[in-house]
Amino acid sequence: MTKRRAPAILMIAYTNYETDPRVIRAAEAAAEAGFAVDVIALSRSGRASVELVRGVRVLHVAQQRYRGRSRAGYVWAYLAFFLRCFALSTRLFASRRYRIVHVNNMPDALVFSVLIPRLFGARVILDIHDPMPETFSSKYAGAKQNWSYRALLLVEKLSVAFASRTITVNEPVRDSMAAKHGYRRDAIDVVANFADDRLFKPIPYPAIGDVVRFVFHGTILERYGLRTLIEAVAKVRQTARIRVRIIGEGDFSATLKELIKAHRVEDRVEFINRVYPVHEIPTVLADCHVGLVPLDVTPISDVALPLKLIEYTCLGLPSITVRSTAISHYLRPDECMFYTPGDSQELAARLDGVADGSLCLEEYRRRLPVARERLSWTREKERYVSILRDLSGPAMLPQPPITAAHGANE
Repeated sequence: MTKRRAPAILMIAYTNYETDPRVIRAAEAAAEAGFAVDVIALSRSGRASVELVRGVRVLHVAQQRYRGRSRAGYVWAYLAFFLRCFALSTRLFASRRYRIVHVNNMPDALVFSVLIPRLFGARVILDIHDPMPETFSSKYAGAKQNWSYRALLLVEKLSVAFASRTITVNEPVRDSMAAKHGYRRDAIDVVANFADDRLFKPIPYPAIGDVVRFVFHGTILERYGLRTLIEAVAKVRQTARIRVRIIGEGDFSATLKELIKAHRVEDRVEFINRVYPVHEIPTVLADCHVGLVPLDVTPISDVALPLKLIEYTCLGLPSITVRSTAISHYLRPDECMFYTPGDSQELAARLDGVADGSLCLEEYRRRLPVARERLSWTREKERYVSILRDLSGPAMLPQPPITAAHGANE
């Protein structure tokens, strides 16, 4: 009897695969569900051009992530990646005959790089991590009033029309796009951007001795409230008890280093200017007591649910954060320690409150298991795999259960 080949899926993302949780979760979910999964992603120093990572074949194009402030620089980087993906996806399709291509924005127009597979019957998923018109306008002041915002909105609509299915990261993003961009709510599916609950599970909580260790990890961008955080650390009273660790890379890294020096908080703030593979994050955070999500609330960040907040919750770390539409939608008022966005004095008071014991961490920790159960990637994974099976058609192979354990990183 001839053995049928597993249906193949191609995923494309302008990202470093090993540090992008959403792309990793989708790729591994598809592989566990019986698909053969290829991912086209950016290269990173020290990585082979082709790797097999926990059952997923990752192909790194000869291009690294652009880090800068120039609009032209971003456009050129996206265009170069688009052309590489067009050539590689066309060549791969000749032998792999992908049933589905899952394209992650940004940019939205990346879906058109798989024009050839689409013409020959592949179904295309557009995964909108960030609505590009609003993201662009938040990065460049005044962009919403000019032609570039309207052009990006047009490109988004054309991309959605080209795709067989559009998904996004949470309900507030879907609702905002429906209201502002004119889509029907049921035209966009939600596969929520929750942390993998098999990887991010409660860790032994470290004893609190002479200091309380606060942590922020992720992309280093100004809109993530890091300026407010440094100003707050400079205002705290409990200087001997408070230590803040910031981990990540991004456009704001050089400015962040200058702010730490200018506010003379080098003794209280440790900036580790690097990223860790997703599967190392729980170990990296194992000695920390409180997660920090000091978001500046803008039209785009208001509907973005910070993944780090979900990761802290799943690990059993209480968090200090702000109230936004997305955070309030998914987390209850007594599950986080909130402060007013941009208010460094109030944030300093929260840091002091934890350090002097007036904010009881144990009370918050007792509430986190309920929140963790509610923010389960396992359920979202089932929703995502259901979409894949629906798009793959009746010839889909019998499916194994989605229970495969994590293996070694490579």
